[in-house]
Amino acid sequence: MVSAIPYGSDFGLDASLETPMTLRQFLVASSPAPAPATKRQRREGLQVFNAPPPYFFVAVDQELQPELAETFEASLDLSAGTELPWPLGAVETGQKLPFRATTLQFAVGAEGSGSPMHFHQDALNLCLRGRKRWWLVPPSEAAFSRCHPLDAMDMGTSAKSVKDCFEGACVFEQEEGDIVYVPDMWGHAVLNLEDHTVCVAAEFA
Repeated sequence: MVSAIPYGSDFGLDASLETPMTLRQFLVASSPAPAPATKRQRREGLQVFNAPPPYFFVAVDQELQPELAETFEASLDLSAGTELPWPLGAVETGQKLPFRATTLQFAVGAEGSGSPMHFHQDALNLCLRGRKRWWLVPPSEAAFSRCHPLDAMDMGTSAKSVKDCFEGACVFEQEEGDIVYVPDMWGHAVLNLEDHTVCVAAEFA
């Protein structure tokens, strides 16, 4: 699925703005819908757009995307319902805990694409290519929002509550090969800083 924000219709956006599309179609399309916006200006080294560029974002399903699911398992040892391949455990005892992946996600986005502030269960996000900027807030400050990070950065258009959420967040950048752990119910928003930024995410319990 391609849209301005992942699962846009779940956030109350017009479902017609979401375009069913395979990854191959997204990568080869010269102008995927919705069409990439025109650059407006540059601020802090980041291109700013009239509207967010399209973002390819999909929950990996063994039946719907068998090749992608097989790639996840072969390359990352990740598959839904199985134990996470990374050693997560109790620091004090060193005991490994049997966390299992509940949802696997795959995303590819251009510079300026991203996700609005949202929250969910514990998750690990692996950046395979490119660079991402994160805003992270504790559960007491977490919220679901339709405001794209680019709009939140535009002080002239975003609501005060949105600005406050972003301005009070912990901000950091994730580079290629970095794994980010997002704790349960912590709010977070993400902005891709390079074209063809690729990430894999695993929610777990």
